[in-house]
Amino acid sequence: MSSSNTKVDRYGKLEASCGPGFSNTWPANLLRTKSFRHTLISHRDNIQQEHQRLFDPNPDYALVEFLEAIDGRLRFHTTKCNSLPALQDHFQVNRKDPRCRHVFLETDHSRAPLDCSKEMFFYVMSFLQVMAPFVELLLGFGESGARKEFHYTSFRHESYLAASQAHRFSIPRLGRSGQEFRLCYNLWGVERSVGSNSSKWSIRQTAIFHAFDIESGRSLWVNISGNDNIKNRIIDAVASCDELRTESLVDLGGCFSSTLTTHLIAFEWCMENWRQYITYLETTLREIISEVEQTPVEQVERSLTLDTKGLLQSLKTPIEEPSQLDESTSVSPTSPGGPMGPRRTFTRRSTVNSTAMPPLRTRTLSGLTATTNQSFPRSPVRRGTAPFSPIVGQAQLPWARQGEYKIDEDQDPFDVLKTVSLDKLQKLNGIGADLHTASLVMKLDSEVVVDVLKYYEGFFESEEVPDDIRVGCRSSLDEFSRRTNSIVRSLEMEKMRIATLMVLLHDGRGLFEHILQFRNLEQGKLFNATAHLSQQRMEQLTVDMHNSTLNMEKVTESMHIIAQKTEKDTASMHIITMVTLVFLPGTFVAVRFGPPALFDCDFAALLTLIQTFFGSGLFQWDEENPETSIPVWKGDFFKLFAWICFPLMGATIFIWYFVYYWPYLREWVGRRWSKQKLTDIEQGPGGLAGLIDNSERQTKIQ
Repeated sequence: MSSSNTKVDRYGKLEASCGPGFSNTWPANLLRTKSFRHTLISHRDNIQQEHQRLFDPNPDYALVEFLEAIDGRLRFHTTKCNSLPALQDHFQVNRKDPRCRHVFLETDHSRAPLDCSKEMFFYVMSFLQVMAPFVELLLGFGESGARKEFHYTSFRHESYLAASQAHRFSIPRLGRSGQEFRLCYNLWGVERSVGSNSSKWSIRQTAIFHAFDIESGRSLWVNISGNDNIKNRIIDAVASCDELRTESLVDLGGCFSSTLTTHLIAFEWCMENWRQYITYLETTLREIISEVEQTPVEQVERSLTLDTKGLLQSLKTPIEEPSQLDESTSVSPTSPGGPMGPRRTFTRRSTVNSTAMPPLRTRTLSGLTATTNQSFPRSPVRRGTAPFSPIVGQAQLPWARQGEYKIDEDQDPFDVLKTVSLDKLQKLNGIGADLHTASLVMKLDSEVVVDVLKYYEGFFESEEVPDDIRVGCRSSLDEFSRRTNSIVRSLEMEKMRIATLMVLLHDGRGLFEHILQFRNLEQGKLFNATAHLSQQRMEQLTVDMHNSTLNMEKVTESMHIIAQKTEKDTASMHIITMVTLVFLPGTFVAVRFGPPALFDCDFAALLTLIQTFFGSGLFQWDEENPETSIPVWKGDFFKLFAWICFPLMGATIFIWYFVYYWPYLREWVGRRWSKQKLTDIEQGPGGLAGLIDNSERQTKIQ
């Protein structure tokens, strides 16, 4: 096969790798790579699994921008492609690759997908033969609620400088000689959020792929960023920087020098704004720590000082025996306050009033109640002493010098500690996390920048490097080395600032935690003091309640005697009632009802004649023998009296019993009726017996 056919075949292989069904397999479709086959397949599978997160499915927002220095043109030319056919038309134009080509892929923000489709991205990567390790940097982008990879950085490179192998991979149609080196890395930088006055900062990353042909001097840059900051910097640099103008890209040395300068654009981006960001964190940190340091803890501590001497003295004093009662409050059945003498009324109101506690002057302390020193006027809990407040009164405190913080008598001492709140502790922890993150990012950026510098320094030592680069670009390399080392030193200095701030943060957080512990301890001390006062009150209340209990026992005994007498009186009344019921019918029959007071005494004889039914006919004097001293018994008259009196007496007693026991009888009849109704229901066809009978019948039928 001729050499021309071989060259055509290499371009055809490139077109085939970019064709339908093959471009989506990137990086497995690379024509030249130093990665193992299983590594390429793994990278391909990772992209296929994450493609929904990485790429925007909406074709209306698809965009890939190019900034190219094409042969024969004096300026860089910008091209925007928003579809796959537009990309194909742009790449397959019949001309060689530009002297310098920048490809920009952007996202709306650091956690948004790329503004291009999966097909467009794979086609660009396949046609430009972007190295496989670039996939690791790509996976750091994409849509996500929370960052999965914590500030991952990497620097990878591949070198194909040997001229003996170049002809196997050269594509003269595109100006690719086959002698090239490739590298990719990512950097992190801090940027202020949208709005010039915004106080919020965001840490964003940019991923860069670079390939340089050491024979033709053509360079390729692929940049993925979370915004257009890097793109705008490069566009501004190619218009203002002499090393990046198209006039400097006419020879190999000028092309290589422009490559080093382009790296510096990304390096300086990752170094900028750290000073302002750390200053912002330092300002916020010092504001919080200043409030903590100015907290008048000493005055608060003195305002809450406990009277330990009084506490110990009160604990050593014996408790008064509750059995020793006040004689004036004792009650007995025979005493003037007992049931036999003039009674004393015991009501709930009088009992509470007799044992009520004296009013205490209180002062609110952050939701708690601290009682000032005031003794109880009655029934002291401890012999010879009155309850006291364990907290020393503020009037006894020797206040600080004039101009220092003072706590008023009615002021809550814990008010001055409210500035030391948990939300500020959260802010301190957030600032500490931001400082740790900034230090880590600067450390990773420094390592990547140093790795790139070391790579180029080693590159210049390689024998395959042309003399136009090794000799002609030595000054450019020295300048690149100085500026790179300056960036690294700047990052190291900012890291030293962070280390100092971390010490300040640690001390401030320690002081903050100590104040919180002090507040908790003082509140606990106040709780204990309040509990001590409550215990004293409860002891006094217990003594008073015991006295009241004993008094109530005596009152109960008196009430028991009264109840016994009442029971006897009730029994007597029942007997009188029964006797009355027995004798009432006889009296009614024997003597008619008539009000003698309505008649004049002149009618006494007539009244006596009509007042009785039977008169006094049961015993009569024998008229035939007037000398008889004993009246004669008339049995017939008594018989008539008995026939009328006794039935009437029985009817009267029956009616009384019936009216008295009627409610009980009615209740008993109701229970009987309900029980009978329940029994009828259970025995009926819808009851339990009916169900059992139906079940037995069905069983027999079956």
